[in-house]
Amino acid sequence: MSSATSPSTGKPAGGSTRRPAGPTAADLLPLLTASLRAVLTLLVPIVAVCVVGWMASVRSTSSLAAVARVGADLWLLGHGSAVAVVGGTVGIAPLGITALAAASAHRAVRMWLRDQAEAGRDVPFWRGLGVFTAGYGVLALLLALVSRSGVGAASPPASLLGGCLVAGIGGAWALRAHRPPLPVAVPGVVTTALRPALSAVAGLLAVGALLVTAALVHGRAEVLALHEALDPGLVGGALLTLAQVLLLPTLAVWGLAWATGVGFAVGTGTSVAPGATTLDTLPTLPVLGALPTLGPTPVLAWAAVVLPVLLGAAAWTLHARRTRPAGGVLRRCAAALVTGALSGLLVAALAAFAGGPAGHGRMSDLGPHALLTGAAAGGEVAAGALLAVLLGRAWRAWRGTTLVVTLPDSGDGPPRKLLGE
Repeated sequence: MSSATSPSTGKPAGGSTRRPAGPTAADLLPLLTASLRAVLTLLVPIVAVCVVGWMASVRSTSSLAAVARVGADLWLLGHGSAVAVVGGTVGIAPLGITALAAASAHRAVRMWLRDQAEAGRDVPFWRGLGVFTAGYGVLALLLALVSRSGVGAASPPASLLGGCLVAGIGGAWALRAHRPPLPVAVPGVVTTALRPALSAVAGLLAVGALLVTAALVHGRAEVLALHEALDPGLVGGALLTLAQVLLLPTLAVWGLAWATGVGFAVGTGTSVAPGATTLDTLPTLPVLGALPTLGPTPVLAWAAVVLPVLLGAAAWTLHARRTRPAGGVLRRCAAALVTGALSGLLVAALAAFAGGPAGHGRMSDLGPHALLTGAAAGGEVAAGALLAVLLGRAWRAWRGTTLVVTLPDSGDGPPRKLLGE
């Protein structure tokens, strides 16, 4: 049976408009090419930098293929894959590479979205994200298998999972405008707490970055002295500086852990925390010259622990004003607790990426303890969010009261409102 159409417009009767056609399997295949582009966008420059360093070193006996494998291992390290080396394991992720990889994934998916918009097609969030993430993860797995050698070997399962995670973050960031609503099965307190938790974690990272910046400024003389003692030369110095820049986001997570009161380790048996600093022989990395001096720290350093509480309160207040979460005070308190729990999970994941072994012996324990740091950050953010809920309720209750006083000489006039509304 043919459908009725309007004689004047030729459109279906009733004024309905035709929806854009959804993408077919052939339309999703370019996402596999996009995943390859995202991988090569960062992998090629990393390998090129390693080759430049190899060419500048007159004492190197490594082959070009071995140097290329080192570049691949660095790329995989940035995706959370531990690399087994001679005598130990390197498991600390240079989060600068992680951030650049997520940005490359975001850019590749944005280019695919532009093609979809020009063709007038709908964008399926989950199917598109799944195809891109799977393609990226498989490429990371293949790279881990190909780059294995007697010098270093990345973990294939960790490479697959880390590649999927980084690609998922970058792809979801690009597809956020097409994200469908959360399933009905997700509790309302979780949806209410999601944005405040993300804001709180972003604020914690900013605090960590500020602490690292302040430490570098304060200890710049020691950092420069360590750099000059290494005498890396012009090219070596540039590469050493670049490597430390890529480590700065990792150090920001270390600063975050310090602000929670847990602190971090720079070797087995060491601790850098607001209470005291205990150090031993440090790796020959100039940026570590910015670490605090040995011994107890000033009592004022414990004031930094208040910052996560304030960030939790600020994040909750900011989003509560925008979204005005429904429900009574108990529901809001529950959402505040979930805000802390989600923040703690995210911080624990960041700490897991930013900590781990960096060789054998004493260097098998560097960075923050993931579980302790996540628990501390979650508890402090939850305390701040709860404080904001209770203070907000008290403020609204006070604003809603009216104090009525009848003055003796007011005559027959109406009573006056002195306080409230």
